[in-house]
Amino acid sequence: MTKKNVMMAFAGLVLLNLVFGIAVLVRGRHEPVDPRLGGEQLAIARLGDVHYLFFSPGSHADLAAARPDLVAAANERAYATAVQSPEAFRALDHERQFDALLFSGDPTTYEPLLHHLADTKDFVLTWLDNADLIFRRKGATAWTENDLTAAAAQFKGENQARFLSGAATRLIAIRQLQMARRALDGAAPNGKDLPEYWTALGLYDGEVEKWPDALAAVDRALGLQADYTPAMTTKAQIFFGARRFDEALAISETVVAAHPDDPSMLFFHATLAHRAHAYGEEIAALTHLIEMAEAQGESTTGYQIYLGQAYAESGDALRSLQAFTTAANAPDVSEAQREFAEDCIGKIREKTGGK
Repeated sequence: MTKKNVMMAFAGLVLLNLVFGIAVLVRGRHEPVDPRLGGEQLAIARLGDVHYLFFSPGSHADLAAARPDLVAAANERAYATAVQSPEAFRALDHERQFDALLFSGDPTTYEPLLHHLADTKDFVLTWLDNADLIFRRKGATAWTENDLTAAAAQFKGENQARFLSGAATRLIAIRQLQMARRALDGAAPNGKDLPEYWTALGLYDGEVEKWPDALAAVDRALGLQADYTPAMTTKAQIFFGARRFDEALAISETVVAAHPDDPSMLFFHATLAHRAHAYGEEIAALTHLIEMAEAQGESTTGYQIYLGQAYAESGDALRSLQAFTTAANAPDVSEAQREFAEDCIGKIREKTGGK
């Protein structure tokens, strides 16, 4: 995958946890999980004055329950494209003038837009918790580390460690590594027996390229719970960052077998398969992603672009052309995506004699 692909579909993978959330928080012998740590409850409570909200797909369920008016006013298909394409987001914002932006779920799915916001600075971060980020237009009161301290103080013991561990993953996503380190230090006293803490620590160590420390941390997490999915995906990501692609792919295969319909894991698996030159696995993962997206009425444009590249790498020019043509003709394709797809179509036809 070329560097230009960051604009074309989803972000280039960085060391970000794929499934940090209430569904995978460990229970058992530990303190009961505080229900406030689940979903977007803490963040939605801060949207009382919002009428037009841009949100990532992972926010749908909790928003539909708590603020159905925000969901009713949304174009969710367009939003799903816009989290991958800053160009598409800007067109939507020009049309709607969003009051706020809510990002939840897997940070890799909205990373292109997150980085765009960091570069343009016309939206400011106003809220961060263990699962969510909220941005508002420049001029709003910016979120600070003191806000994190105050929010963490609502929780005690292991729940506070869970909150701070989750917050650390969001801080990594917005490139606040020093603050993430301090959040992890705050989680450490109550987190030593939590896979969540060790997984977040491994994530941080991987981000700063301390590969042995990162692997040791996720192995501590897996020692506490052998089937803890976030630790497994983080270990795969650490191997990915260390360019140990075959080892990363082996772990990813195990995770995908257990979660065959999880879009984040499937896309991560496709990315690993590409880097390991396992194009058959990449094509299978992308094809399934397209099937699921079509069934839900969601955009497939980004996936089609990746699929076109996978077929090209495997030597299947005909199917590569079909995928790129589908992307270029999609009603929701951005100008940058169309230009890239058409460029690839031209190059393939040139190499195959115009066929």
